[in-house]
Amino acid sequence: MLHPRRAVMAGAMLLLVLTGCGDEGTGTVPEPPAEGNVLDSADVLSNAQEQELNTLIEEQNGSTDAARVAVLTVDGAAGSIEDYAREVATTWGVGDEGADNGVLVVADTGERELRIETADGVRERFSDDEAEDVIGDVLEPAFGNEQYAEGLTEAISQIYTYAQGQEPPKDPYAWVLPVSIVGGLVVVIGLIVGLVVADSRRRRRVADQEIRTAEQRDPDFELTDAQRDAYRKYRYSHRKDNALTSPAIWLPLYVANPSLYGGNTAGTSGSSISGGGGFTGGGASGSY
Repeated sequence: MLHPRRAVMAGAMLLLVLTGCGDEGTGTVPEPPAEGNVLDSADVLSNAQEQELNTLIEEQNGSTDAARVAVLTVDGAAGSIEDYAREVATTWGVGDEGADNGVLVVADTGERELRIETADGVRERFSDDEAEDVIGDVLEPAFGNEQYAEGLTEAISQIYTYAQGQEPPKDPYAWVLPVSIVGGLVVVIGLIVGLVVADSRRRRRVADQEIRTAEQRDPDFELTDAQRDAYRKYRYSHRKDNALTSPAIWLPLYVANPSLYGGNTAGTSGSSISGGGGFTGGGASGSY
């Protein structure tokens, strides 16, 4: 007959074992990034590279609501990469609340595994096959060559491109540039930056002219400095025929809804972690 004290201890041990087995993965999900949309737990990115990825995601979020991308690197995930990515994406709330437009890119450098986890809503625009292409054509070769930042940058860009109904270049590894043309690339980038700056200045002049016209038509019409800046950003981001070109009409709409009539069409926070959900196993996995 088992001694009562031993029976109690055995029962307690069994309870602990059952409790631990009944909720696999609990306690393994890291806290979401305090700022931005990238958590580099594996420490494979420099601070500058991490900031560049965050800037890329924020800019894409500012131009479209088709997808919301977040990135996590870890050095050894608990359980399968699929279960882990789904748990993290759900716990963090990747995507906009109610939109199911979240995408989580997970790189496990310890197990050399990769996962793109997609919410149900975004799968209508960014299919599992396309996620598999991004894994195989971009992330696997990049991580295999320890080009972590380069691979993540291109993967993020392709995800947003797919989500907006467009096709990225299909040539695998076309984004990897030979050293011999890096100098030429610097020149090209300089030209592009110059064009962007010139376009920004031209758009600013257009917005300022529209403000002056509104002031001439109505001497009582006046914008604060902050409102002038917001209108310039609105006109820079809204260039189509349906954009408001009258500051007098724009102002009350902006006051009522600054996120919609401010600097971009998809909100101004740039965050991909906004209470999203709908992660039921969509996406693709790979290894390197």
